[in-house]
Amino acid sequence: MELKEEWILPDAVYDNPLLKRTLLGLKYYGLLLGHSQPYKKAHCFRGMVFTVSMVLFNCTQYIDLWQVWGSVSDMTANAATTLLFTTTIFRIIFFYFHRARFNSIIQAAHVGIERILGDGWDDEKDIVTSNVRYLNRLAVVFWCCALVTANMMCVYSLVLYLMYEEPTVNLDGLISNDTIPQQQYPTSILRSWYPAADGKDKHFLEIYLIQLYIMYVGQLIVPSWHMFMVTLMIYGRTECSVLNYRLCFLDLYHAPGPADKPKASVPEHVDNDERRSLIIDCIKRQTNLVAFTRELEQLTRAAVFLDFVVFSVLLCALLFEASMTTSGVQVFIDICYITTMTAILFLYYWHANEIHACADQLSMSAYKSDWYRYDHGTNRMLQIFILYSNRPVKMQAFFISMSLDTFLAVSSCLFFTDTDTILILIDHSI
Repeated sequence: MELKEEWILPDAVYDNPLLKRTLLGLKYYGLLLGHSQPYKKAHCFRGMVFTVSMVLFNCTQYIDLWQVWGSVSDMTANAATTLLFTTTIFRIIFFYFHRARFNSIIQAAHVGIERILGDGWDDEKDIVTSNVRYLNRLAVVFWCCALVTANMMCVYSLVLYLMYEEPTVNLDGLISNDTIPQQQYPTSILRSWYPAADGKDKHFLEIYLIQLYIMYVGQLIVPSWHMFMVTLMIYGRTECSVLNYRLCFLDLYHAPGPADKPKASVPEHVDNDERRSLIIDCIKRQTNLVAFTRELEQLTRAAVFLDFVVFSVLLCALLFEASMTTSGVQVFIDICYITTMTAILFLYYWHANEIHACADQLSMSAYKSDWYRYDHGTNRMLQIFILYSNRPVKMQAFFISMSLDTFLAVSSCLFFTDTDTILILIDHSI
């Protein structure tokens, strides 16, 4: 397999303050490559091995789902992780088919951050720094939530196995009465099919080790991928915030005067040629922002739409499982799982809403400038910018608007509906 040049990112991208931590997981998985990275083909091969492993295991999950079809409790126990792995695999395969486009949008974000930092304006640097700190805090919280959920599932399954006592059998081949009530045989980490003629109960450790490998591959790619996409959204918000600040304080962005005069002091007279060049630069930045947002929407809308569909199924399955189990640990795991899945959906909708809200302020920011000091030609150009910036910059997952209002409507509707359903089931069972 020959590696195309557009698949390889410059090394400087991995040193970008906004991108560097987010890209490490994808680079280790084998999705991203660097120019100075040795053994690039072996690196890609590792990513293919991880992906094929997840695909094969996901197939065993669907086989198990087909085998327990009709049993609501078994189906709900299977559905959550099965659908989560399916959406993750879809994202990875989608990346392989659009690797050049993903690399292009990463480089666009890198160039944008480098341009802001290279301009030398302290206030713009502060905007970038605050967004980097925000991203780091967000990543820590999300990674902790995901890792706690996954590792709790792994540890809980192993503890149940170690605490399990085999029923004693008397000389007649019957189970001794002193072992009653019998312990239920411990379940593996995930529901899946295993090709064993004598049943899965005889092969717990083999199944556990296979699933432990799959779980750690999932723990690597799932948080890495979602934080990667959120980072691109945060870059869009950062670029828009810098543009808002620049428009509000155009009078500060003038050529430096005499040495004894501060650079940020407001000039007594307006240099309209300089202001026009600044407005033209703002128009170019806004055009790039809109193009970046549209490309990001194209790369995320299919996966986010799939999340929108799957989220309702996951929430139903997890809430039903939590209502049926008698184990406090399992309830805690289900709550962590629900929190993680809700957080994934929230991260996309919240930051897409942030881009939209920030872009809506551009026209007002332009109006806040000292436009009353410009000549007619400069004001005409500023009016054109204001008219163009009134066009909404919204991200959509096909026909679903990615906004905070949509998230609140969907989550509240699903939660109350599923809660009522569970209460009805409990009442019937009583």
